[in-house]
Amino acid sequence: MFLRSPNPAAKPRILHNYLTTEEDRQTVVRAVRASLEVAAQPALAAHRGEPISAPEGDDDASILRFARHVLSSIFHPVGTCAIGSVVDSHLRVQGVEGLRVVDASVMPTTVRGNTNAPTIMIAERAADLIAGRTPERA
Repeated sequence: MFLRSPNPAAKPRILHNYLTTEEDRQTVVRAVRASLEVAAQPALAAHRGEPISAPEGDDDASILRFARHVLSSIFHPVGTCAIGSVVDSHLRVQGVEGLRVVDASVMPTTVRGNTNAPTIMIAERAADLIAGRTPERA
């Protein structure tokens, strides 16, 4: 994520960098091929619906063009402002006075479940930190 301007109300520029590495491209080509193979099974014919969206050809370039056109992400990205690399343990942006990050981007790694509850926990902890409250130890 990049700031577009010094204006704090300006929308950030978000670059997901999908399919920018050879490993990503090879993985999506294998995944599309596997998905098409599963969808082509006779047992699924009654449930498939027509027409099925598919690449123009079966070569890697055709599959990548198809992927760039139709694929999207539904996961919850995290880690763009990870604790320890961008923010400290009090969620303060390192090197920037008076700025904290309070969202899923501070998670250093992706949680196994939905990010909603952990993000609420981060926000609750941030509220305590900002208010100067420290939790009691058991």
